[in-house]
Amino acid sequence: MASDWEEIKRLAADFQKAQLSTSLQRLSERNCVEVVSLLIERGLIDVIYTTDGKEYLTQAHLAQEVKDELFVRGGRVNLVDLAKALNVDFEKVQRVAEYVISEDTTIKFILGQLLDETYVERVASEINEKLSQSGEINVADLTVHYDLPADFILNNIMLKHLNRIIMGRQDSANANIFFTQLYVSRTKAKLRGALAAITKPTPVSAILSQSGIPERLFNMLINEVSVSGSVPSKSPNAQYIPHVYIKMQSEWVRNFYRHNGYLEHDSVAGLGVSDVRNFIVKQLPNEKIVHLKKCSVGEKIIDNITSSLDECISSNSYLDISTILPSNMSDEDTEQLISIVLTPAKLKQTIIFGNVILTTKFIDGLIKPCYDIAQENARQSVGNGSYQQYMAEKLMKHQDVSEKDTFGNDGKVDKREDRRKKAAGGKGGGGTQGRETKTKSTKKHTRSQKGNVSDSDEDMSTGYVTKKGSKEASIELITTKEIAKVLESGLEPEGLEDLSKQLAQHYYPQLTKHALAKAHELYEISLHQNSQNRRQTHANFQDKLNNLYNDIRLYEKGIKLLPASIQPQLVKYLLKSLGTDFCNEIFFYVAAECNLNSNGATLTVEQRNKITQDCSQEYRATLQKLNKAIAASASIDDFLEVAESSLQTCSMILKKIDKKKDRNVILCHKHGLLEQLSNCTDPALVLHLTVLVVFTVTTQSMLHASGRHVSALLSFLQPHFSQEQTQVLTNYHDLVMKLLSAENASGDNKPDVDSITKQLEALTPVVRDVAVNFKKSGLTSAE
Repeated sequence: MASDWEEIKRLAADFQKAQLSTSLQRLSERNCVEVVSLLIERGLIDVIYTTDGKEYLTQAHLAQEVKDELFVRGGRVNLVDLAKALNVDFEKVQRVAEYVISEDTTIKFILGQLLDETYVERVASEINEKLSQSGEINVADLTVHYDLPADFILNNIMLKHLNRIIMGRQDSANANIFFTQLYVSRTKAKLRGALAAITKPTPVSAILSQSGIPERLFNMLINEVSVSGSVPSKSPNAQYIPHVYIKMQSEWVRNFYRHNGYLEHDSVAGLGVSDVRNFIVKQLPNEKIVHLKKCSVGEKIIDNITSSLDECISSNSYLDISTILPSNMSDEDTEQLISIVLTPAKLKQTIIFGNVILTTKFIDGLIKPCYDIAQENARQSVGNGSYQQYMAEKLMKHQDVSEKDTFGNDGKVDKREDRRKKAAGGKGGGGTQGRETKTKSTKKHTRSQKGNVSDSDEDMSTGYVTKKGSKEASIELITTKEIAKVLESGLEPEGLEDLSKQLAQHYYPQLTKHALAKAHELYEISLHQNSQNRRQTHANFQDKLNNLYNDIRLYEKGIKLLPASIQPQLVKYLLKSLGTDFCNEIFFYVAAECNLNSNGATLTVEQRNKITQDCSQEYRATLQKLNKAIAASASIDDFLEVAESSLQTCSMILKKIDKKKDRNVILCHKHGLLEQLSNCTDPALVLHLTVLVVFTVTTQSMLHASGRHVSALLSFLQPHFSQEQTQVLTNYHDLVMKLLSAENASGDNKPDVDSITKQLEALTPVVRDVAVNFKKSGLTSAE
């Protein structure tokens, strides 16, 4: 590069000599331009054209002119103005400016302007003068005045020269605001004087408006000013609370509580306390305070009430709690205090009427004669026939309502409602068993002014309103006047006769229920014993048939899990056994209803046909379908459908399917099989029971199968056995088959039965252990 530059110098000297020579050797202006262009193209020189193209500048010369212009303009110059002044394109000036900035770190480039350090220090000095004059300055105002970014002024001028050129202090709450220490001290003195003169809670806004202190300075200096008071928050609506005022509140609360043992919330709120409960807790930290709705009471009052109540219960008397409480305590607080003091154990021993707590033993002594009156009235109502008339009218009302609700718009009877009416009212069927049973009423009815009670679980309601608005038959066995008269005589010596009517209303439903129960008991005794037997027999038949129906349904689920090839045989066996039992129970029931002879424990097909022909017309069609379903070995679904129809015909209710109960039945079935297995010694039956137990555990379903299906079941269950279990059960099965063949064989080829029996006896505990300890993978012991 040095040699090239030397060559350029020589060329320039030659060029100058040529210019000074005669006209024959001097170059024209055009030739000069061409020569310079050629040098630029070959990269021998690096020059910059001016805007008018008449002058050339080097990069170094332009950079020096930029620095000179920056100095002349006071340390701040805009690149647009610089380009005009230097007569150079803006882009070239911008590139040279970037070069200058990279070479000199004291020069900054802000918003298209160059700024040097002298300008920044001069601005800092000006800001310091303004700050000293006003005492407070905002960066936002400086941004408008100097036309510079707020971040640049804050970081490169204010903070950089703070406490060096700019003598001030930055606001901790707002970084863009600066104060002088003198201004802060003067404001702090004004704030201290204003707060010291306040003796009651005063809004912060009022303090600021009177003293002229800015809000931001107030929030900053409030913690630095040593005054006796506090500001709860920095919100504009906050109040300054002097310490003398807080001290007065605390002393009043402590003194009042010490003398009275309680505090009224309204009185505490009148002192200017907003959160009364928390204030009380803070002022009385070591006291056990119970906060009620309108007041707060201490442990002293609670203990006083508790001791008085314990004494009342132990002496079987009463307690007027208003006599031991402050006179100005509201009824709501009194009730809340009673609920706090009365534990569940004490609540069972007391009855509350307003502010009076009566022990049950005290009331029992007063109410006891009323029970004798209720029993005597019940006995008289049954004796003179009024209770029997009431029962008859009530039954007729129930039947009328059922008939009106049963018929639809077309006058047709809903079969389900008809069956329900038969079961409840006793009509239809031609028989005697099960027709007088009654369904329990669960609908609650409003108690009337005269004291009529609602329906009870014993079906002894005294009145309700039907859809038409007509009242049901009612009977009144005891009146509130009779009860009040008895109670008044016992309460009058204690001065509590005003409670007689309230107690009478309270005990009226209980005494009425007792009288109705006694009357119903006497009424039931008067009925024939045969009627009770019929109801019991009907209920027993219904439960037994429901159990058989549910067992058949559950066994069907187990059958459906097996291969289709053996399902028909198992269905046939199930219908032949349990299906026949169900069928026989229905025929026995109908025979008893129609007074037909049905001797024996089981019925043959001919006997069932005989009963079908001789029974009432309402049973005949159902019995024919049931008998046909058994004889034809129909499917389980068809049989269950016919079975359900037969239950409805016999006025029996089929219980709803309950999966939880089904699981319990299956579990009980498995335990029953295990119990049989533990007591069983017959090898064939041991194998049969083992297979049924394993099937139940594996499929969580019941199975009703005969011994001839054991081989097929073993094949079905083989994937669930371990190799050892499979070997044991296969050997045991083969030995059982050999034993059965040996017992049926004859002649000289008869196998050794004793040897086979000994082998079976040795394997029987192992087979039992397989059944007892068998678990399906994924199941817990509980399942």
